[in-house]
Formats: sequence, C-alpha cells, structure tokens
Amino acid sequence: MSRFFFGMLAGAALLYVAMHFHFVRGESGVFLVPKTTSNLSDVYVDIREFRLEHWKAHRPLAKAIMVSNQKHLVKETPPLAFRETVQEVVSGLLSR
Repeated sequence: MSRFFFGMLAGAALLYVAMHFHFVRGESGVFLVPKTTSNLSDVYVDIREFRLEHWKAHRPLAKAIMVSNQKHLVKETPPLAFRETVQEVVSGLLSR
C-alpha cells in the first residue's frame, strides 16, 4: 500500500512540474523556464537547431523565455534579424 501512495505522490509531483515549467535544452545545458500558462505543451524542447519557423510554432515557449528574462537561451542565428523577429512575436503575444 505504501508503494501505491508513493507512486501517487511521485506522479502528482511530476505532473505539477510538467504543467508549470519548460525544460529547455540550449547550447550550454538544460534550463528550467517557468511557463506562462499551465498546460502540458512543450515540456521538453531542444532549441539548439531552432530557426524562425520553429519559434513561430512554439510561441508560448518564446514568450516564457522572454518573460523569465532568460534571453540568452535564444540562439541568434542571423544575429540582429532573428532577435528582432522573436521580440516582435513575443510583443504581439504580450499585447493580447
């Protein structure tokens, strides 16, 4: 019976973490980014090869990175244009 309760507690803890944080794999390791909305999307995301199309598909992740002030995670592929585009996407999300 104690295994059952331990399993329930472990499952609840994992679900809580999955619903409230993104695990983001960047160039320098894995980082924990707080989600802006509680859901199960984008629990683990490897952003090392992300391009603009990827960021458009993962807008909640981009917003969470910008809001949590962890902009160093965004790999600047074409340096200035990429940063400006991501900031425009996030600004559009924040203005809603």
